[in-house]
Amino acid sequence: MSENHSNGPMRWDEHARGGAGGWVSASEDGAGPPDGAGPDPAPDPGRSRRTVPGKYVLVMVGGGLAIAAVVLVVTHAVRSPPPDASHTPSPAGSSRALTGSTADPGPSGSPTVTAEAQATAVDGLLERSESDRRQVVDAVNAIEACASDEAVAAAGESLDEAAVRRDELVAGLAALDVSALGSGAGATAGLRTGWQHSADADRAFADWADDAQGCSPGSVPRTASYRKGVRSSELATGAKEEFLSLWKPIAERYGLPERDTAEL
Repeated sequence: MSENHSNGPMRWDEHARGGAGGWVSASEDGAGPPDGAGPDPAPDPGRSRRTVPGKYVLVMVGGGLAIAAVVLVVTHAVRSPPPDASHTPSPAGSSRALTGSTADPGPSGSPTVTAEAQATAVDGLLERSESDRRQVVDAVNAIEACASDEAVAAAGESLDEAAVRRDELVAGLAALDVSALGSGAGATAGLRTGWQHSADADRAFADWADDAQGCSPGSVPRTASYRKGVRSSELATGAKEEFLSLWKPIAERYGLPERDTAEL
């Protein structure tokens, strides 16, 4: 009750304090409403605080709405637009994927074999051929010696086995890639022909072992099988010489052993 410190009854006068309203003494003169208005209503104890005039409330509400509208406009302006499906950027890895797809890893996806590795693979087959040749020479000498029928029969079986291994060498050679070797294709073609003739000779000498059954030392017959074996051996030697003429520079370049027809 800041307007009046009297201990008497008080009432609210909305016209007090220049129209702002305030508590005044109930017995104060001129307390009634002006211009013949009805009796002043009883004071409302709940209105202990000053009521904001309606015109100010409207101004505050209007201002709040204006601020909200500005916030919405600003938010819409700064918000990122939705992505356009027709202009969606590629994922980060897309450029790498496209770049990688242009690389050609080769038919099998494995690295290309070097020329040295190809030459080494051919030399491995030559090593096997050398051991087979020693077995063939020993078998032919056993037939020529004619120590016994058993020895001659064993020599024939050994020659048949050698012919099978010659066939395996031909197949293994055909499967090798020699594209990185300058004269590799021509060289291996000659070697393949030589081994095929050697296989023919092995089988012909094996047939000669059958022909020699019942022989005696120093009197082994020279049958048609024997002559066929000799001829096939000569053809094999010619093809192997052709191979070696092309193979020697390759072997020297990659530090591989030098060989001759006797070893093949």
